[in-house]
Amino acid sequence: MKKTTIVEIAERAGVGRATVDRVLNERGNVTPATAERVLRAARELGLKRTLPDAWQPLRHLEVVLCDNGASFFRRLEQGFVRAAEVLGKRQLVLHRTLVREPEPERLARLLELAASRRDGIVLFGPAHPAVTTAVNRAGQAGVPVVTLATVLPNTHPLCHVGIDQYAAGRTAGWLLGQLCREPGEVLVVCGRLELTAHRERVRGCLERLARSSPRLQPRVLEGREQNELIESLVRERLAAGAVAGLYNTGPGNGIIAGLLERRQLAGRCVFIGHELHPTTQSLLRQGKMHLTLDQNPELHAFRALELLICHLERTTPPAAGGRIDFTLFTPENLGD
Repeated sequence: MKKTTIVEIAERAGVGRATVDRVLNERGNVTPATAERVLRAARELGLKRTLPDAWQPLRHLEVVLCDNGASFFRRLEQGFVRAAEVLGKRQLVLHRTLVREPEPERLARLLELAASRRDGIVLFGPAHPAVTTAVNRAGQAGVPVVTLATVLPNTHPLCHVGIDQYAAGRTAGWLLGQLCREPGEVLVVCGRLELTAHRERVRGCLERLARSSPRLQPRVLEGREQNELIESLVRERLAAGAVAGLYNTGPGNGIIAGLLERRQLAGRCVFIGHELHPTTQSLLRQGKMHLTLDQNPELHAFRALELLICHLERTTPPAAGGRIDFTLFTPENLGD
């Protein structure tokens, strides 16, 4: 039997050979009507290969993240690159925009622009009126938005992808109560409180301590993810009195560990943080940190893109939706 060629398919469909190649190999940049002609011609000529089940239009998705150097966002950005590669067969084009904090007005303008030219948006952003308005306008215009890690109150996104931040804070509070052997002050060092994630972690920790560990007196220090401010605030409290424990909801774990070590408190003062990265792994192995709660940013990225694609293609979304489970890491389960 004669083998069907790309030339024959191109002639029957009335297109060029390059167009046939793009359609058969799902490389995009072809209108749905043209793609359907090519696929119909290939079927009629009996092309002996697996054809796309249906033409999938090129999907342009905008991912807007912070650019503050934190490990979570570096892992998240890398996770989106890998997720796009895995899901690329679905004709996905990923556009990434990094925004320095705090720039809510600029972020809102970027969202409005993205809503006019993208098929979907993934967003990490602060709870600010301009951002809230931009997210809701995108949804009203039919552009789905997925929020990441920190919930945006008064918005109506397609979905939120993230851990239960309140439960993470309560877990840290419960662990502090279990591990702190002596009464004293517990420092709750947090990032920017305009981010719901940090507010919820702090709230959960304080409520759990108040309920079950009245011998521990919490003190909230808003370090705003600024290394110099974190160092100044923690140094002052360590010099002021007996600190039994410390919970850091954001970056700065290395700075805090250094301060504890200089006051000969490393390993004695219970130290709980967030995210698993080279610094926290090293601190855990050295006994300078007791445990860290990891959010799995790579799974955040994959789940966010998966939910958007399922919505755009009208397919069944994953059963877990946007819920991500956090993982506790101690020196005992780091692996090699």
